[in-house]
Amino acid sequence: MSGDEVGLVADIGRQSVRFALTGGSAGIAPRDLRSYHTAEHATFTSALLAYLDEVGLRDSTIASVLAVAGAARGDLINLTGSRWYISLSGVEAVLRIRPRALNECAATALALTTLTQSAFTPIGAQPTRLVQPGGNYVVVSVGTGLGVAALVTGTDGRLGPVQTEAGHISFSPSGPDEEKFAAYLKVRGPASAESLLSAPGLVAAYAALADGGKTLATPEEVTRAAGRDPVATAVVRMFAGYLGAFIGDLVLAFGAWEGVYLTGPITRALQVHLADARFRHRIEAKDAFRRQLGDVPVSIVNRSDLELLGAAALLQQN
Repeated sequence: MSGDEVGLVADIGRQSVRFALTGGSAGIAPRDLRSYHTAEHATFTSALLAYLDEVGLRDSTIASVLAVAGAARGDLINLTGSRWYISLSGVEAVLRIRPRALNECAATALALTTLTQSAFTPIGAQPTRLVQPGGNYVVVSVGTGLGVAALVTGTDGRLGPVQTEAGHISFSPSGPDEEKFAAYLKVRGPASAESLLSAPGLVAAYAALADGGKTLATPEEVTRAAGRDPVATAVVRMFAGYLGAFIGDLVLAFGAWEGVYLTGPITRALQVHLADARFRHRIEAKDAFRRQLGDVPVSIVNRSDLELLGAAALLQQN
């Protein structure tokens, strides 16, 4: 996309889609943001046409990047946990240029390359390291699901996103509360890391540890009750501990010694609990690399537009 062209970016989630424009005289920052619920439109194309009508670009030729909640492979992309699917050839018929698609967490990872220090809150003693070529980094996004992506420096010295579905690796419990949670999940089928590390996971964990007692209906109720409700407190501690263990594994898998970045509303809500020493202990509980893991900075990203910003960054590169 040339400097004077306007492009379209989209963040396509399980329950809603956000569209924005980028480029032109206004620069890379996404603008003209609109959101649509999947319940309002039978298909993604219907929502896309509604947006184009609103911004007066219905019959324009537009380059685009789509950040999708799922594996961005092939022409037909199924969205995880959604009735929508994305046909890239169908989008091309509307926009007249074939779109680029990438996993939404990979888009989040690309967004980190555009941010300054003020966008990050470090967890623990290690200060945030800004994303730069030469290092490897991991992004973990906790919301309605669990997203994982990496930024890895290639042999050409440039950073590139690695799209993954690591949130769906098997849940590996450690300790009595995690064992109890795993037993609770067993009747529902195989458990993944996302079974705990997500908004629905917080609610399920409360039900598991409550032993048939009262339940809380929303993740917000669980996080707000931590510290005064013993079950909610135990859930949040288990969540933070398992997140630490999961992060430690990801650092080893991707060689992400330069930094881990947490995004999504759940991690922001649990920021004070992630400062607990148990979170860091679980990250570092890998005997052969305990010292190296102790030097890895973990930070929360204080932005809610990362998917669109990352899509805009990729469009600008192209």
